[in-house]
Parts: sequence; structure tokens; C-alpha cells
Amino acid sequence: MGGLNFILGLAVLAYAWGTYQVFRYLIDFDPALEASAFRSLRWGIGFQLFFLGALGFLEGYAPVTNLPEILSVLAFSLGLALWVGRFRVPAPLLSVLFLPFIFLLSALAFASQWKGSGPMSALLTQPIIAIHIFLSLLGYCFFTLGFGVGVTYWLQESQIKRHRIQKWANHLPALELLDGLTVFYTGWGFAFWSAGLLLGLFQAVKVWGGIPCSDPKILGSFSVLLIYAAFFLGRWGLGMRGKKTMILVLAGYFLALFTFVGVQVFLNSRHVY
Repeated sequence: MGGLNFILGLAVLAYAWGTYQVFRYLIDFDPALEASAFRSLRWGIGFQLFFLGALGFLEGYAPVTNLPEILSVLAFSLGLALWVGRFRVPAPLLSVLFLPFIFLLSALAFASQWKGSGPMSALLTQPIIAIHIFLSLLGYCFFTLGFGVGVTYWLQESQIKRHRIQKWANHLPALELLDGLTVFYTGWGFAFWSAGLLLGLFQAVKVWGGIPCSDPKILGSFSVLLIYAAFFLGRWGLGMRGKKTMILVLAGYFLALFTFVGVQVFLNSRHVY
């Protein structure tokens, strides 16, 4: 495991260098600094992909069985979602604002690796459960980026209406592009979250003999889908735009966050994570 921890450490260093370039970019707004930060992001994604792939090969099952692995998958998924969106709409300021969070997740994963925590449950080693977890995490990461872009849209629109444009806002895309990027991230998040939920329900029937509809995590997951479905219905069915639809994006994300983290802390659920 020492060699794999070294690979994960390289990913952390790549993200750390990218984060340093981010802070420099936020001071000078030099495009070369953003380009350097984005290159560091790609190197970090590459190292983390190698780490997760090698770890899964050595363990014989997908690396989603304990906290260090979950944090690594989260960091990788968030970086992947950011990388995909960066090609969709070149938005330097948006890209750099998310990179420090990826660095933080990777650093926490690296630090927790040394505790040597074992698998949380034997169920997590099953392929369907692993795919369910990965798809859910990927969906959550896309929702996170959609949330971030939605907040940015809200701030940008407010500045335009008040006729007070801050310097940093000049480096953001137009409102129309921000709106489209929110739809892009939210749409992929909806797809991955739905697929993960369906696999989870299939496995629930197989393991528990039925779907525990009263389980708060399942209720929360379905509610997240309903809120985001209302977002798409409002946009494409009712022609809603602007802050009205962004409220649904923000509400959906906070519920997804509570379903992902809060349920395990404040409520009782049959889920092991």
C-alpha cells in the first residue's frame, strides 16, 4: 500500500499546486495562471484514477468500502465533472473556484489512509453496490457543480440589476451561458443519481426482500429527483427562467446534501454509509 499512497500523494500535490495557482489567479486574473491550475487538475485526476484502479485491482473489489476510499472517489468524481464542464463552457473563474474543494477532499483521503480502516460492510464489496455508490457520488458531484454555477448566476444577475459589476464578475460567462451550464451539470447529475437509485432499489429487493419506502435516505433520494424534475419541467414545460428555476436547483442540492450526509448523522437509516 505504500506505493499506492505515494500515487495518492502525487494527486494531492498536483491539486495543491493547482490551488496555489488558483489563489494567484484570483489576485491577478492572469489566464496563464488559470491554465496552469487546470493542467494541475488534469494531472491530479490522472494520478487519482491510477490510484483507484490499482487499489481496486489489489483488493479485488471496487474501492468504495471505507472513508478514505469514499473521499478519494468523491474528489475524483468532482474533478472529472469539473473537467467535463470546463470543455462544455470555458469558464476560468468557475473552474478555479472548485479546485480547492477537490484538493481538500484528496488531502483528507490521504490523511485518513494512514488509519488503515477496514471495509465498512461486506455488502459494499458487491459489484452492483459499488456501481450504485459510484453513480450516486458522481451524480452528487454534478449536482454540486450545478449548485455552484446556479449561485454564480444568482450573484451575476443581481449585480446586473443593481448596475454594480465587480471586477471578478467580468471573468464569468454571460448569464445565458451560466444558465446553460447549470442545466448541463444538473442534467447529468439527474441521470447519474437516477441510475444509482435504480440500482440501489434493485439491490434492496435482493438483500432486504423489498424496498423500505420509509427509510429516510430512500425518501430523500426520491425527493431530490422530484425537485430536479420540477426544475426541468419549469424550464422546458412552463418556460421559466432566471431565479425562479435557480431556487429549485439550490433546494435540490441542499436536500441531496442532507440525504448524502445529514441522514446518517441525524436520522436512522438501514444504509451503512
